[in-house]
Amino acid sequence: MDGLGQTNGVQAELDCVEAELELVELQIAELHEKKTELSSRKNALLCKLEEACVAASASSSSSQSSRGGSELSKDEMQHYDGTDFPWSKDVNHHLKDSFHISKFRPLQLTAINLTMSAKDLFLVMPTGRGKSLCYQLPAICSDGFTLVVTPLVSLMEDQIMYLKSIDVAAEMLNASSSKNQSKSVLAGMIDRNPPFKLLYVTPEKIAKSKMFMSRLEKAYKANLLSRIAVDEVHCCSQWGHDFRPDYKLLGILKRQFPTVPMIGLTATATSGILKDCEKILCLQKPISLTTSFNRSNLYYEVRAKASCNVLIDDIASLIKGRYKDQSGIVYVFSQKDAESVSYELQQRGIVTAPYHANLNPDDKSCTHRKWTAGEIQVVVATVAFGMGIDKPDVRFVIHHTISKSVENYYQESGRAGRDDLPADCIVYFGFADIFRISTMVVMENVGQQKLNQMVAYCQNVDRCRRSLLAVHFDEVWDQKLCDQMCDTCRSETDIITVDITEHARQVVEILELAASANEKLTPLKLVEAWMGKGPAKHRKSTETTTLSRRQAEDVIVHLLLQGYLREDFSFTPYTTHFYLMLGRKAPLLKSQTHTLSMKMRSAYSQSSADVAPPSEEITDAVFHSFVKENSQSKPKEFQAPKHPPRNPNVNRADETDNRTRRAVEVNVEIKTPAKRKSATPQRARKKPHANVTPPLVPSPFIVDDPPARTVPGSPSQASFISETAAEELCDLRNYYRNQLRRINYISQEYLGQPDESGLLACIRQPLKSLRLPRRTAITQTARSLWTRVSGRRKLLRR
Repeated sequence: MDGLGQTNGVQAELDCVEAELELVELQIAELHEKKTELSSRKNALLCKLEEACVAASASSSSSQSSRGGSELSKDEMQHYDGTDFPWSKDVNHHLKDSFHISKFRPLQLTAINLTMSAKDLFLVMPTGRGKSLCYQLPAICSDGFTLVVTPLVSLMEDQIMYLKSIDVAAEMLNASSSKNQSKSVLAGMIDRNPPFKLLYVTPEKIAKSKMFMSRLEKAYKANLLSRIAVDEVHCCSQWGHDFRPDYKLLGILKRQFPTVPMIGLTATATSGILKDCEKILCLQKPISLTTSFNRSNLYYEVRAKASCNVLIDDIASLIKGRYKDQSGIVYVFSQKDAESVSYELQQRGIVTAPYHANLNPDDKSCTHRKWTAGEIQVVVATVAFGMGIDKPDVRFVIHHTISKSVENYYQESGRAGRDDLPADCIVYFGFADIFRISTMVVMENVGQQKLNQMVAYCQNVDRCRRSLLAVHFDEVWDQKLCDQMCDTCRSETDIITVDITEHARQVVEILELAASANEKLTPLKLVEAWMGKGPAKHRKSTETTTLSRRQAEDVIVHLLLQGYLREDFSFTPYTTHFYLMLGRKAPLLKSQTHTLSMKMRSAYSQSSADVAPPSEEITDAVFHSFVKENSQSKPKEFQAPKHPPRNPNVNRADETDNRTRRAVEVNVEIKTPAKRKSATPQRARKKPHANVTPPLVPSPFIVDDPPARTVPGSPSQASFISETAAEELCDLRNYYRNQLRRINYISQEYLGQPDESGLLACIRQPLKSLRLPRRTAITQTARSLWTRVSGRRKLLRR
């Protein structure tokens, strides 16, 4: 016995040592990660410092830098920034006369001289800083035409509209181009005097159209292809934020046309992405020109996302107040959101239109033109209305939902303030949106990593927004240069560091409890269990948090970002589910010496932005009782009819008056219930006579029919029923008619003229006012009456 006890003691001590070793290994791994991160940051800072010193000695401009695989001395770089080239006079002439621009912005002239010198280069420049001019102006000053590869039709249309407004010949080819247009463009490509100077195409056209490639080859042999511009070049790299598979095939252009200079342009590419693009496009040591990411006229703000209606009201109040009569964009997550948010804003008196990929091409073009012309104040759009939109007077860009990456957000928010006047970039950050977007990016190589970077940007409460962007784009940033042009620099709220170790242990305990029961928890269920809600099995033996719901959500997001929790996905034929599981750092919380902290605002504002997420909609009890009594199958979810967006030009007050004056009733039809099969054995029945119509359920539910003493739809018109049964059926029919008239009246009052007849047109408020018999269900009454009628009929036939 003594030996057995000694063995058990040794085994327990061994288990403790192994557990401690596991914790130590996790701590070592965490320190290694921190070391790697700091080393990378140190190297980046040293490179920037060295480049800044070189730039300072070369010129007085500190806002531009150059780095590239091609070795160019500082004297050569200074040379390309001059105006002593054969084309310089022509370039300056068209700059002022065609584009009506007085002077170049930083790096524009350098990029133009390099591409006119047949050099391959990458140009990284913030949105709104004139990247397009760097290939448009050389196209006008060169023979032949310039091929421009762009990822979005909206970008093409925007460029074409602008170029035609300044009398520059340009054409485009995409999937929506007509047959005649395609034929005309293909013929112009091999014309000795091409009818256009710029030809915009999608990468799909190059990858899939053999006819187009054959014409391009003929143009190359005839020296008509002057240069190739790849806009949004970051789409080539699978590590970029908008990877497009067909962009990977653009390497064929340099292989087939090696003497044609190529210029790649982007606003959101790191040095690693540019190296990847260099390999994909088959470029040999291209020159890279990079300007600072910062746009000092943009104000960055992150707001907490509230319930749907409160959120829409908040956006509407901003547009109608601060941005009255000013142009802007509201970015949303999905096509459905684009339609619904646009409709809700129209209901609040704002002239809007949706824009997404599934719209008819003519509708998209029409929306784009009207917005550019100022006929539409706000475009509610998905990312399809993103890169290359060049309307100068956009005063605000609002993100209804966070972007899927920092690069996407920077690109989309860059639509604002292209005229260098102040503009606002506001993003609404909601807990549920994180996991909604996660299910979309789960298939991407680095989709989850990039989403986490965006979440960290939004959850930050103490660092300057610009400093976060600078770190992401490998730049050095002095927080003082922000000049209070972001919410964290402008905010006067005190920031405190909170020890959340015990809170983290409570969350881990809940997940361990669920795992022991072989269950997974969604983020919503985890929050509810932590707050003492939801199923008791998830709350058993766990301590309820004292934090508010928003603080609890912030803690869970922080644990996810720090690796104490991790994502887990489950795929079904129809959707992807997101669950939270214990992360690799979760065992560290077992150690009593391990601590975890996060920064929070000292006091949460009680403004509309801080309202807790909406609770589940309260189900109408009267309606469900109505469905239960009048249906033999499981009731389906009741949905309101989808109303088309109102005409934004119609006065809402006039519309209300017209609705009040209308006296048209809604025709409501109620389908008769399906016949329930009896659970008891049925008696043997005689087969019906061949000439007798099979029994049908009477339909006393047609409102417009006058009351009758006979039963329409009865088994035989010659049948006789008792006078009492007929009276009872007629009374029941009158009762239905009175109730449906009541529905018509109330629906007219609350809903106005419906779009379709039927019960679906009368929702919520009408049904709340409907009072049904309490003692006996309507269906039971009707079935009882018809049973008596059928029995009486059989007796008479005998």
